[in-house]
Amino acid sequence: MNYKKLLILSLMLCIGLAGKAQEFLSAKFTIEDYKKGVQEIELTYNTFIIGISPKGEIAFIEPLKRSRPNQWDDFEDNPVRGLKNLGNLKVTYYDNFDKIKAGKIKSIDGIAFDYYGTFDMHDSKGSLKSIGKMAINYNNVFDMREPKGTFKSIGDISIKYNNVFDRGEIQESLKSIGPVQITWYKEDEEKHGKIRSIRGNTQALYVTKAKYHNNNNLK
Repeated sequence: MNYKKLLILSLMLCIGLAGKAQEFLSAKFTIEDYKKGVQEIELTYNTFIIGISPKGEIAFIEPLKRSRPNQWDDFEDNPVRGLKNLGNLKVTYYDNFDKIKAGKIKSIDGIAFDYYGTFDMHDSKGSLKSIGKMAINYNNVFDMREPKGTFKSIGDISIKYNNVFDRGEIQESLKSIGPVQITWYKEDEEKHGKIRSIRGNTQALYVTKAKYHNNNNLK
């Protein structure tokens, strides 16, 4: 009887640990002066860090130090059949059965990746749809007052933008990412569109300002 209880507890622990491995440990959002929307998302998992571009594409993948060998392996997000390695990470890719997903990463260390495809009529084809159990949502035609194609949520982290109901604010500028509040200069012509403050950061979820900017698109 005790053996059965121990076996059940062990199975429950394994399931719990597997579920935790599917969740990111921390999320970093990069925003930029004069720029609309999130410029990069960096998610840290147990064995790797993944960067996501504003278009929902994989920008980079880095094995964490404890998961990589003495030298880094090359990485290229091209159509590759079967299993490849990135450091000590096991990486699989979608085959050519689905042309939209072909060559894209299918899993890293057992964490599944999915992308918006043919049947997702209102979202950009090929952009990240989910990582593990975490869904990635974008503003589309149903989000009447939000900038189209921008991030709407990452898992349970909601991303809000200033709209017509936010009087005096710069339209379509970022308002909040989860509990983190963002304000922008708007009265000062010389600073109009620059980030004024980022408040509410934690170790698990934080927003940072990029050290550079390309052009002004917050009018």
